[in-house]
Amino acid sequence: MKHLPVGPLSLRAQPVKSPRGFAALLLILFAVGCQPAQTSEPGVGAGDGEFRINLAGEPATIDPNLSSFNNSIAVVTQLFAGLLRFNQDLTLAPHAAEVVPSAQNGGISPDGLTYTFRLRRDIRWSDGTPVSARDFEFSAKRMLDPRLSARYASFYYDIRGAEEYNRAAGTREQPKSIDEGALAQLREQVGVRALDDHTLQFTLRQPRFTFLQLAALWPLYPLRADLIQEKGESWTEAGSLVSNGPFVLTQWEHQDQLTMVPNPHYFGEKPRVRRIVYRIITDINAEFAAYRSGELDATRVPPANVRAILSDATPSQELHRAADLRTFGLQFNLARPPFDNARVRQAISLAVDRRAFVEKVRNGVGTAAYSWIPPGMPGHDPEAGRQWEFNPGRARLLLADAGHLEGRGLPAIAFQYSDSTTNKLIAEFLQGQLKENLGLGIELEPVESRAFSRLITDEKFQWALLGWVADYPDPDNWLPEIFGSRGGNNHTGYSSHGFDELARAALAEPDAQRRLRLWGEAQRLVVEDAPVVFLEHRESLWLVKPHLKGLRPTAMDPLIGSLFYDQIAVQR
Repeated sequence: MKHLPVGPLSLRAQPVKSPRGFAALLLILFAVGCQPAQTSEPGVGAGDGEFRINLAGEPATIDPNLSSFNNSIAVVTQLFAGLLRFNQDLTLAPHAAEVVPSAQNGGISPDGLTYTFRLRRDIRWSDGTPVSARDFEFSAKRMLDPRLSARYASFYYDIRGAEEYNRAAGTREQPKSIDEGALAQLREQVGVRALDDHTLQFTLRQPRFTFLQLAALWPLYPLRADLIQEKGESWTEAGSLVSNGPFVLTQWEHQDQLTMVPNPHYFGEKPRVRRIVYRIITDINAEFAAYRSGELDATRVPPANVRAILSDATPSQELHRAADLRTFGLQFNLARPPFDNARVRQAISLAVDRRAFVEKVRNGVGTAAYSWIPPGMPGHDPEAGRQWEFNPGRARLLLADAGHLEGRGLPAIAFQYSDSTTNKLIAEFLQGQLKENLGLGIELEPVESRAFSRLITDEKFQWALLGWVADYPDPDNWLPEIFGSRGGNNHTGYSSHGFDELARAALAEPDAQRRLRLWGEAQRLVVEDAPVVFLEHRESLWLVKPHLKGLRPTAMDPLIGSLFYDQIAVQR
């Protein structure tokens, strides 16, 4: 998930990660590469500048096991090195592992249930200590610990014993008391084992077509048990955090900026920038002004400036525009009236003019969304959700059919969003749409970005902005985590037995075409039930200074090019 703190954040799956052509992307999404991504560019020198970019909001955490929003993930992926990483074309490459496991090299067992990773011998922590397979085992089991409440834990339920361990404390609705002895036994039964210092093995309960892609994600990054035990909750602060990635954190001035420098013990090619400075500016206009004044090396473009930028020949030399694997919507909390009534949700969906949103709020950048899986992702269905195209007359009839003629009898409706200039424009557009097309007044509630993250994860919102960017390029990253009854990022409370059964079948299906058909059926169920007003499929629109060299954007970046900040250089 990358969750998108909508605005500054984003749920990934915001994240959260653009091939130059999506037709080509569709051909290579399921391929697995055996070599690391290219790390050099002719004519670019090493370590000759400072790279500055805006996170747009204070990270709620930079604990890899707990990170689920784009501004957290953009930091975590610089500090830690996992088993595998994605190439720019979104195929897989080894990172801390020597090779990508396969049946041919003995890394995947014939029954598809055992994955063995052999680690490089030169991996060290930033304090010089060797990284062990036991650090990966500790991290995986910590992420699954029910007391940690990691949102990505359910991604890994196909590991043997993972679901039983992670759900030992029950659910929010039906909590269980935890017996420490029983919990320790469940932990021991989880199918993650360090066979020795350099060999890590996962045992699955059933085949999982996308397990290698899951193994590339940040929740499985290695962690130091001794330091977490010693430092407690402060282990992620500058001066305490020890990492194994290309960079090390040197400063975190909360609500202002984070600074990192190259890790002298990093096993890969050394980063070519002197330092990275992540600014925390929540106002996109202030971010844009900082770019114009030379304080930032890249910026998003404020909606009010989009048309001028697109028509201006000079800034166009700095313009990066591409489709993203990213969708935004408006998520209902189905546990709170009136959104426990599907007809109310459907009426609101019909009352929102997505095309007008893209034209007026996004200034023509992006496309109207009527379903969840975006263009460019296998499983995208351009016809899904067309029954909810803008139709205010039908919206009013549905609302009346739900027992609320002209809105009578409806409780007060509040809409929550992460406080930023862009999100304010989205919220005000929504407010105007419901007033004009349904006669409904809604209260707008901006929330500081870190508090908004908690509001969503604690499911204390009524109606809120939702964003999702691909964690890995497969439909199973888009549907079960958000809409499955047990999905770790399902914050709407949506539950459908039919959806769960289709998702279960799709996750275990080895045939790619049949998998896509199953996911298509599952998405159509969600679209009909309308737990979310699908709003837009996002396009990435950035300005980047010409002195920034070697930037390699992908369709899954938490921030532009952030999967490869270890390969950029600054030549002012």
